[in-house]
Amino acid sequence: MKKLVTLALVGLAASSLVISSAVVQETAIAQQPSIRSVNPNVALDGNWRLQWRVSGINHQARLSMNGNYGRMIVNARMPNGRVINAEQRMTLTPTRDGFILRGSRPTYPGTNRRVPNYNPDTFRIQPVGRNQLRVTNCSSGVCVPVNMRRI
Repeated sequence: MKKLVTLALVGLAASSLVISSAVVQETAIAQQPSIRSVNPNVALDGNWRLQWRVSGINHQARLSMNGNYGRMIVNARMPNGRVINAEQRMTLTPTRDGFILRGSRPTYPGTNRRVPNYNPDTFRIQPVGRNQLRVTNCSSGVCVPVNMRRI
């Protein structure tokens, strides 16, 4: 009888371990965060040259990306010849049909002084075909095409 009780307790303990490990695994899966990261097939890592024109103002920029984050320095040539230089921190986030590359708080390059009258840039990036991107700047409310090439 004593052996039967011991055997029953061992069996109960073993089944409890199996059940508890199954519960732990399910809990771990349920608690795992869902991280939406940039599509690895659209690698923006590295340095890029961007050019676009909005309301008669030519913009040229150099973008440096590392993963979902980077920085961009923009030179905007006004119709009167004056040049505005602005540096922005950039964040790349996935969307349903591509990505949004969003700048924040334009400052004079190398300083923390905000550039007046220059709004952060927002770009839409859509993969088209293999190794091709359709890029538009949508900062002004109207999206304009952007020439973007790796340097």
